[in-house]
Amino acid sequence: MNAVTSPGVHWDPYDPKYFANPYPAFNRLREEAPLYYNAQYDFYAVSRYEDVERGLFDRDTFISGRGGILEIIKQNVPIPKGVFIFEDPPLHTMHRSLLTRVFTPKKMNALEPQIRAFCAKALDPLVEGGRFNFIDDLGAEMPLRVIGMLLGIPEEDLKSVQHQANEKLRTDPGKPKDFTDHQFVGEGFEEYLDWRVKHPSDDLMTELLNAEFTDETGTTRKLTRDEVLLFISILAGAGNETTNRLIGWTGKVLAEHPDQRRQIYENRALIPQAIEELLRFEPPGPSVGRYVAKDTEFHGQKVPEGSAILFLVGGANRDPRKFTSPDKFDIHRPRVPHLTFGYGFHSCLGNALARIEGRVALDELLNRFPEWDVDLENAHLSSTSTVRGWETLPAYTPKAGKAKPVAAAPVAEEAPSGERWKMVLKTPMGPQEMVMTMNRDGNSFTGRIDSPMGGEDISEGKIDGDKLSWVMNVTKPAKIKLSFEVTQEGDTLTGHAKLGMFGKSALTGERI
Repeated sequence: MNAVTSPGVHWDPYDPKYFANPYPAFNRLREEAPLYYNAQYDFYAVSRYEDVERGLFDRDTFISGRGGILEIIKQNVPIPKGVFIFEDPPLHTMHRSLLTRVFTPKKMNALEPQIRAFCAKALDPLVEGGRFNFIDDLGAEMPLRVIGMLLGIPEEDLKSVQHQANEKLRTDPGKPKDFTDHQFVGEGFEEYLDWRVKHPSDDLMTELLNAEFTDETGTTRKLTRDEVLLFISILAGAGNETTNRLIGWTGKVLAEHPDQRRQIYENRALIPQAIEELLRFEPPGPSVGRYVAKDTEFHGQKVPEGSAILFLVGGANRDPRKFTSPDKFDIHRPRVPHLTFGYGFHSCLGNALARIEGRVALDELLNRFPEWDVDLENAHLSSTSTVRGWETLPAYTPKAGKAKPVAAAPVAEEAPSGERWKMVLKTPMGPQEMVMTMNRDGNSFTGRIDSPMGGEDISEGKIDGDKLSWVMNVTKPAKIKLSFEVTQEGDTLTGHAKLGMFGKSALTGERI
């Protein structure tokens, strides 16, 4: 039995259940199928740190010129000159060199006062109420305004730019995105560019217009209008996406680790390492695609020329061969480099900017909100196949007056006379079977639900004629509050359950 065909090991990059929590699958892939082949979508994947590091570094075998997204590679989407993130040498070297002059750590760190001002503007109005949203109020605001400032895009137009970038990434849950009609053009930025040609300023757009370089033919020239438009389009999208996701994961992970959050609050020197650990623990981009330009091997198994391969950064960042207790979030972890920003020639150009934005955001959050809980019942993960993070992530502080969710008090084991219902919940992860035992008491009831995942007591059981509703607080596979509403017709139940960040799922049941 070879690594590729190990039975029972499966990962689907489009399946919502893997998107919600990919790490159990990554762990199995890494140990049981270090070279994995998905026959349904015809791609290979590697998940061990040394394999991902090798693949990201070897730009001769694993090329970027066919795209870095699985769907783009498989659909053979043409990549025009100037899309530098999907280029190989010499074009990649030539185009990237134009931007490395701007995105230096020194220049990015110099933006700290403006970044702090953007955070303050976003967060100050929320302090009194004690409620805020990590994405709506900060993640979708501050990074957008920073990249808008760098590019010289008017503030009143930033939201339309953001919407355009988000729509390019959005997918329907469970389906690959169709890129066959996708055009890599700087659409929507023409007016800004034409204005800058006539009115130069101290911004990146003006710098790109004036930069001279030697192209692949040996000619010294400036970028064409179309090339500048492509650069702007790529930077506007990438500049907003990574930090947005990082801020969301900062909110969720630190809410789940309040002891470490308190340590950071009391000692701000821990912030840089906390950001690095957040980037390792929940990378905004969990995988990177490449086209295989020549036959190669992983673990004694051939990967043929012409294949698509995914390098699972999210798996590599939790490889126990590289990291001690990798599934544990630990801001005091010894410094071992993660692969969240890539490795080698295609490492993320904006990593210095993302890091300073993440550090400042956390510092400014703690200045105003030393403690918070996240409301996962009303949170939603965004649906994309390229980045992983939150579409919306509401939070509240002790000042908001909302207590933390409290698990229902244990109830006595049901007497034999209690009703028993066999139910099926059609979740994004497939149908889930469970059995509810309930005892009615007037217009209320108590009980318990048992399933292959375990058992939990139910609370807030209410009866209104033929309508039943109840709540169940679960802790596995994620801590979440489930709200059920059903209609009883004789010996059958029909209705739905609200699964917090996973939306609503239909429920059916029958008396047993």
